[in-house]
Amino acid sequence: MARLPFLDRTRGLIMVFMALDHALFFWSSGRINNEGLPLLLNGAVTFNPLGDFSSLAFIVMLLSSICAPGFLFLAGYALALSIKRREFKGLSNSNINHHLWRRGMLLIALQLFIASPAFNLQMLLQTKSLSSVTWGTFFSMSVLSTIGIGFFFISLGRHISPWNLLGISGFLYLLSQLFLPTITLSYPSHLSIVQAGQAILILPVSFSPESLVNNNFPVIPWLLPMTLGWLYGNTYAAQGIAYEAGRFAVSGFSCLTLFLLLRFAGLGDYLLPDGTFQGFFGLSKYPPSPDYYLLYLGLFFILLFLFYKLPETSRLAGVLEDFGKVPLFFYNIHLWLYAALPALLSNFNGYSLSFGVAVWAFGLIILYPLCHGYLVWKGLR
Repeated sequence: MARLPFLDRTRGLIMVFMALDHALFFWSSGRINNEGLPLLLNGAVTFNPLGDFSSLAFIVMLLSSICAPGFLFLAGYALALSIKRREFKGLSNSNINHHLWRRGMLLIALQLFIASPAFNLQMLLQTKSLSSVTWGTFFSMSVLSTIGIGFFFISLGRHISPWNLLGISGFLYLLSQLFLPTITLSYPSHLSIVQAGQAILILPVSFSPESLVNNNFPVIPWLLPMTLGWLYGNTYAAQGIAYEAGRFAVSGFSCLTLFLLLRFAGLGDYLLPDGTFQGFFGLSKYPPSPDYYLLYLGLFFILLFLFYKLPETSRLAGVLEDFGKVPLFFYNIHLWLYAALPALLSNFNGYSLSFGVAVWAFGLIILYPLCHGYLVWKGLR
């Protein structure tokens, strides 16, 4: 089964937006983050609002918020196509399952040993002591580890209908939404090992070195777009790429229509619209609300359709395609590229948002030849 170029292009754009979000995380103040994060204040559960922010910060938030659901959807979609290719070659089920588990373990290792240390580099350099390396510092889990655990889940459920697997994932997601306030209330009273299980599976937590596990991407809420991608990848059929692109367009407009209906009705998110334009799009990302998924998956599906329409000879398409073919290489390299200098200068978040955007653009100029060279080395060009 041949690669679908518009998938690589869209993934490349997702990586570019992700780099923007992370560049600003390391370099700039004024970035919007932790939107919706559940907080326990005076015995009551509340959710971190977005607060006041600039128009530039709002645009960055819209662009970067597409990344996580799009990244996980493509992980599930590409996994489905990859397994189809392996089955076509006649590989055994045990061989395929071993591949999934090895891949999942690799992603978790990359998270713990490469990605998370980049996020914690500022703290480690400030303390100038290994005493800051606690269990919570080491077990800082995020998107790569969640995808890795998602591979384990799919390996266990890949022999049932992808519709059923999505249904199981959706049911668990709705349960996690329903019981989130209760879990937030009980979280401090539990033993560390129970807190770790809640953070891995359900509850996004604020980073704390004293915790046994830190995780802003708990598995159950974020498994939903991955199993959705698994469903789409498994149901991609012989009708061809044009049919698939049309299916994405219909999915995108359907998601956006449902988002508008729910948002105007004040349903589907812990953060209610406040009557302002920015407040209308101020959605809970940690954890991802139904409205958040509908808006950003809808926009993501539209992007897939638009990149199908982009001419094959487009230079922009070629650059994004190169980025999109090496997502793991790009992800881990870009974190250290943007994290190293502000950490060494002890000036984390010390610059303006516009300066951070300039740093992001300059970083992309450095990243492109690295990714292109890696593609040539791997024989993918």
